Amino acid sequence: MPTLVLVRHAKADTPPGLQDIARPLTERGRADAVAAGRWLSEHVATPDLLVTSPARRTEETTARLLDAWGVEPAVVDEERVYEASLGDLLRLVRGLDTDRPDAVVVLVGHNPGLSDLTEVLTGQVQQLRTAGIAVLDVSGRWADADSTSCALRTVHTARA
Repeated sequence: MPTLVLVRHAKADTPPGLQDIARPLTERGRADAVAAGRWLSEHVATPDLLVTSPARRTEETTARLLDAWGVEPAVVDEERVYEASLGDLLRLVRGLDTDRPDAVVVLVGHNPGLSDLTEVLTGQVQQLRTAGIAVLDVSGRWADADSTSCALRTVHTARA
């Protein structure tokens, strides 16, 4: 069965005058992203695909996740993830096309979208905090992903 891993970026800084998309991780955010990577490498199979928002904070989080896995799956910078609506995220998930029936796809993005997506796909309310992870089992095809086809395996908030 496919696995969808939703990862909210780690804690970001808000320097004055910097555009939102360019916000970097804080020191704590960098440490938490490393902790998230460690947790994922111990609890989730190596990803086949990693989709990330083009925002600096998600890319910095993604780099630390990949370091922990020690592998380089296909990584896609997806514009639709930045400032995504729930509909955008659902279309993205339903459009995934992986060859393996047990594919692991990681989506690194932002709130409120990822928390809303978790709720819609599993029927369970979850508020992902920074460096929060939701692991979902997708029974069936990606194109059919909805609250009747996804089970929430676990939720974890990584802290260094």
